[in-house]
Amino acid sequence: MPPPASGANGPHHRRTLLVLWLTTAVLLGLAWWHVMALVSDGRAKVLAGAERDLANLTRVSEEHADRTFRSADQVIRFIQARYLEIGNRLDLKALSEQGVIDTEIFNQVGIIDAKGIYILSNLPISARLDLSDREHFRVHVPADTGELFVSKPVLGRASNKWSVQLSRRITRPNGEFAGVVVVSIDPGYFTRFYGELSLGNEGVMALYGLDGVARARKVGNKDEFGGQVTNSPMLARVAQGQMSGSYYTQSSLDGKERLYHFRKMPHYRLLVVSGYDRQYLLSNHRHGEQALYLQAAILSLLLLALSVVLTRYLRRVNQNLLLRQAAQQQIEERNEQLNAIFQMSPDAFVSFDLEHRINYVSPTFLPMLSTSTVRLEGTSEQDFSDWLLDHCDTGSNFAGIDALRQRSIDYQTEVPTLIEIHNPGKRVLQCSYRRSKSSSLSQLLHFRDVTRETEIDQMKSEFLSTAAHELRTPMASIFGFTEVLMTQELSAQESSEFLKIIHTRAQLMSNILNELLDLARIEARHGKDFQYLPVNLGELAAQAIASFIPPAGSEPPRFTLPEHELWVMADGQKMQQALLNVLSNAYKYSSPGSPVSLQIELESQAPGLDRVCLRVSDQGIGMTPEQVQRICERFYRADTSGKIPGTGLGMSIVKEILTLHGGSVTVQSQLGRGTHVSLCLPAASPKNSS
Repeated sequence: MPPPASGANGPHHRRTLLVLWLTTAVLLGLAWWHVMALVSDGRAKVLAGAERDLANLTRVSEEHADRTFRSADQVIRFIQARYLEIGNRLDLKALSEQGVIDTEIFNQVGIIDAKGIYILSNLPISARLDLSDREHFRVHVPADTGELFVSKPVLGRASNKWSVQLSRRITRPNGEFAGVVVVSIDPGYFTRFYGELSLGNEGVMALYGLDGVARARKVGNKDEFGGQVTNSPMLARVAQGQMSGSYYTQSSLDGKERLYHFRKMPHYRLLVVSGYDRQYLLSNHRHGEQALYLQAAILSLLLLALSVVLTRYLRRVNQNLLLRQAAQQQIEERNEQLNAIFQMSPDAFVSFDLEHRINYVSPTFLPMLSTSTVRLEGTSEQDFSDWLLDHCDTGSNFAGIDALRQRSIDYQTEVPTLIEIHNPGKRVLQCSYRRSKSSSLSQLLHFRDVTRETEIDQMKSEFLSTAAHELRTPMASIFGFTEVLMTQELSAQESSEFLKIIHTRAQLMSNILNELLDLARIEARHGKDFQYLPVNLGELAAQAIASFIPPAGSEPPRFTLPEHELWVMADGQKMQQALLNVLSNAYKYSSPGSPVSLQIELESQAPGLDRVCLRVSDQGIGMTPEQVQRICERFYRADTSGKIPGTGLGMSIVKEILTLHGGSVTVQSQLGRGTHVSLCLPAASPKNSS
């Protein structure tokens, strides 16, 4: 903003205005420099905290993988020695039944002879299997490397299951090659463990070989294996001798930009890597960043306003300066509050040595109990139990570690116990006990914050209350108008009008009950009654359109069959129900005659991860971003006028159906311009659909 023209004071007035606007420019620059510095410092602290969290998660996953491979190697060495001792008389099935081989971890254990023939297994061998072409056999033929070989995920010819093969060479005393001992591990064994780690919706935890192939990979709630990342920076760093580190990169598998931390396993040609999605990682920081920018903008406007006022009213200089100082002080106080960093709280572990004394406490355990000044290492089991009881609510289910151990013995498995912590507020932790077979550990306690899950139970009760309210409203109308019909003499026209209202309200109640029953059935059975069959999505869409009756004055949806058949594994009836719900909404929230279109598209996310999407578009009333976020909530309706009929349950059913199919629902809308709804399912290959 240019300074106003000089008044009668001449050069002195112009100098005053020049000083005033130079001062204003300097203050604005300092304010924005300060904001940029705070934003940069806050981001650096968030990233530093995330690197520490990832390092801890990676270390935990490395220890889990190391324990698993050591356990497998013990089994392999035992079988190796027994086979050299007694040969084909070795009974692997009996060893499994005796517990020598842990079948809960290892899918299959067997021996391949020197010719590559699978001769012994703890599971039945139905036919002669030649495994001489398998990598986990061929790698041992030239010489004994002395290392445990960990293969890429392969489809087992004996078990017909995907597994990671761990193998060692069998060498006779004279140096002759006698075959290979092989143990199969389900990649899901690792991904289930990774699922217990809190990494966000797009976070990743994986076990890679130095060949760049994923032995196991968990992305959000999705299990993967076999993906290859040959150009990953972590492989180059390991090749240069670096054993661990952090880096930013865009994943070649899903295109997500993440902060990664990796650790090279010392005794194996394997890497453990974890990562936070950059968007997820900086989400909290962005709120603070936006607040800082808003405050800086407010400060800028204030300074400009003060300068304009000062050019016109020089006599109020002191008063305006005081206001500016007060505003700056207020901004500084708010900036100090925004410097606080919200740290994630992943699961915690407490381990005990052979003397039942604590030898390790993960960094996240003490924050769960809102204390950080206690040192628990070296504490005995009984003292730790008493200490933990002091933090529990009166009447808590936690009765001490000895009780957890006894439950584990009684049930022969891990039985989680819920612990209610009283300080500060109410927090619910899930505690699991596990005995250790390690030479240095006797037992391990696993703590997970399940406060959110308990809150969800409370939300279910609130949902029942909402459903009762939604049913009570039409029921009150039915009772009221029925009572009028029974107690008063009405004209035929009035009676007909009241009966129509009663019919409409009854129909609304019926729709609510039917959709509630659909939701309850889907949730209770978790899709067990779904019949997943190969479905040509083009034919399914055509059938849905043929059965759909558009409102009076509107044309059927515009739809053209795709050039190529697009197949998915789905329950055709349920997918038709979801598509019809979306089509019904498109017409319901559009003006009469407004066009509605349906398209089917093949969407490629990554090699082997294609999706087929049904996209329904309308030019109706549209929604605000806030309404879009709540569109799948039960009983939520964007239209609150009551003029458009509906129950507010249709999109909830759509989301449940797509979720159980492993798909997703995406809604894009602009107020007054229309809405686009995408129903996406994993594509099925032609051989699966034949």
